Amino acid sequence: MARLIFAVLTLVTAVLIQPGLGQAVPYWPWCSQYTGDNWAQSCAFTSWEQCMATVRGIGGWCYANPYPPPPAPAGSSRSHHRSRG
Repeated sequence: MARLIFAVLTLVTAVLIQPGLGQAVPYWPWCSQYTGDNWAQSCAFTSWEQCMATVRGIGGWCYANPYPPPPAPAGSSRSHHRSRG
């Protein structure tokens, strides 16, 4: 019973913790499409070479992520002004 309570509390905590303001969502510019039974795909590669190294040997291909990068968080463009006093 204690394990069940611990598991539920862990799950609830993980769901309730959200990224703080100003934390950018990562953007992965390369995707892979795997051949096989389920035709899985993954957009989690920073380079074409990284993607190809993953699909080589297991079957599949790489393509540019068709979705645009997410917008920058508000307030991320900081102006660095020095005040002279």
